Amino acid sequence: MSRFAVSAAALMLVTAPLAYAQAPAPAPAPGDSCTVLHATTQDANGRTMWCNATMTGDHSLVWQYGGPGE
Repeated sequence: MSRFAVSAAALMLVTAPLAYAQAPAPAPAPGDSCTVLHATTQDANGRTMWCNATMTGDHSLVWQYGGPGE
């Protein structure tokens, strides 16, 4: 094999995983929509948030601070 072919193959092996890497999803903020009632997650600062229905409007599910015990 030529030196060029070996170099190209090595470059492909090194860069292939980078093509499939995914960035982490951003943390939700209060008021962002959610889909599972009473689900929990953490915001960017590590504070716990709950998925609850809004009290006004169409009662859609959104991330909120203060869960069942608060």
